[in-house]
Amino acid sequence: MGYALLSLDTDPPRLVRSGLVAPAREGSAAERLLAIANALDALIAEHAPTALALERLYFNKNVKTAMSVSEARGVALVCAARAGLDVAEFTPQEVKLGVTGTGAADKKTVQKMLVHVLKLEARIADDNVADAVAVAVTFANRARFARMVALAK
Repeated sequence: MGYALLSLDTDPPRLVRSGLVAPAREGSAAERLLAIANALDALIAEHAPTALALERLYFNKNVKTAMSVSEARGVALVCAARAGLDVAEFTPQEVKLGVTGTGAADKKTVQKMLVHVLKLEARIADDNVADAVAVAVTFANRARFARMVALAK
C-alpha cells in the first residue's frame, strides 16, 4: 500500500513523505492487515494529518487482488476514523483528471505530471507510491478549490 503526505501550506503543495507500507508476505492475512494498521497509525501519530484520501475501488477482473485491496482500504478507513480524520475518496478517473487534466491518462503520464505539479527532482518510480501521491494531489486540488469558493462567498 502506497502512502503520501502533503503539506498544503504552500503552492504547489509540498511532498512531506511518501513510501510503501509493505507487511511481511509470510504472515496470515490478519497479521498483514494488522501491520498495515500499525504503520498507518504511526504515520498519523507522527504527522497529524487532518484528512485521509483514498482511491475508490473499481471493478477488477482479478477477484483475489480486489479483495486484498478492499481489505487494506478498510483498514485505512478504520485508522482514519480512529484518528478523527476527514476522509475523501476519488475514482481512478478523478485522480487522473486531477493530476493531468484528462481522466483517460495512463500511469506513466500521471507519474510525469507529478514531477511538474509538485516540482519534484525525479519521477516516482513505484506505481503504488505514485498512485498515493496522485490521490493526495487530487485531494489538495479539491481542497484549494473549496477554500477559494468559500472565500468568494
